[in-house]
Amino acid sequence: MNRDALRANAHNGCIQPVRGSYGAIRIASRRRRHPAVRPWSLLIVLLLVGAGVAAYFFLAGALSPQPALRIISPTTDAAISGGKTTVAVEVRNAELGAARGKNFHLHYYLDATIPTAHDGSAIPATGAWASSAKTSHEWSIGSVGLHVLAVQLVTWDDRPLNPPVVAEITVEVPRTASTTAPTNTPAKTSPAKAEGGC
Repeated sequence: MNRDALRANAHNGCIQPVRGSYGAIRIASRRRRHPAVRPWSLLIVLLLVGAGVAAYFFLAGALSPQPALRIISPTTDAAISGGKTTVAVEVRNAELGAARGKNFHLHYYLDATIPTAHDGSAIPATGAWASSAKTSHEWSIGSVGLHVLAVQLVTWDDRPLNPPVVAEITVEVPRTASTTAPTNTPAKTSPAKAEGGC
């Protein structure tokens, strides 16, 4: 093969003329080298993908509306006639129900110390309480005076949320004629009844 043919083939990418130390021409095939995937570059890619996924879930949780709760009836400092009252609440951004591991429910409290520790139970050590998936509950309050009514949104296993979602008001059972304490004045009797007459 002459020199011109070698040059033509080299130009086409098939072979490459290489001159040796004695002027002889050697024919070498041209190889295409692919860059090797380095372990550290793969690690960087994985770290970037993981950081992106973590940032997505963090922002989704931060931007999602948080559960909220408020007592709409009775109003704070309201007077409760007859010692009975129905607590009605409004719940936002939380689904009430009895589904295990999914839904929330409410704890209603009367004169109780409200437990709000996320890693503890929402059942109080003192006072009265009731568990319900409904947005209202009736209390029968027997004693005259001020009373604290509260409601807490809890998980299916009776644990407070983190942060806790609690609403609280104060009401009063006024002193009425039926609840007035008896006096020491002796009752008067008519002479006819005292003497055994009609």
